[in-house]
Amino acid sequence: MTVNDFFDSVKADFSGWLKGQGEINADVFIDPAKYTVILPIEKLVADSKVTKQGIDIYKQKLRENQKINPIIVVKHPRRDVYAVLDGHHRYYAYLELGRREVKCALAGDYSSVIFYLTEHGYFQPSPEFTKGLRQPAVNLHHNLKQFLTNFLDSLT
Repeated sequence: MTVNDFFDSVKADFSGWLKGQGEINADVFIDPAKYTVILPIEKLVADSKVTKQGIDIYKQKLRENQKINPIIVVKHPRRDVYAVLDGHHRYYAYLELGRREVKCALAGDYSSVIFYLTEHGYFQPSPEFTKGLRQPAVNLHHNLKQFLTNFLDSLT
């Protein structure tokens, strides 16, 4: 592919998307179960910015048959391949457990540029970044739970 071919492809992708030919389904993030499809795992591509701890948590949940949300994916506009938009840890947990098919929620089809950015993790923050956010959120949850428990105990 020449440079001119690449830019022509990008222009075509974005012009179609801007004209409403590409579809983005925001409701998939609110109720992913409504959009569940079963996809072969080899048709999924995911960014590798994940933590072993996160993968292990989902592997344990899958082994215990706990309910987990479907992986949210976007379809490539011209190929039969899907990029993981949300659920990278779940994807790698399924992969490591040898699952051949995965429950996914289809968010829509995107231009190949958006697909490329999703596939290569430009929308996925690094574990180092999220670690600084995740631990304070866990602490807040624990402290709030403890506060509510103490408050309810004081009423009795």
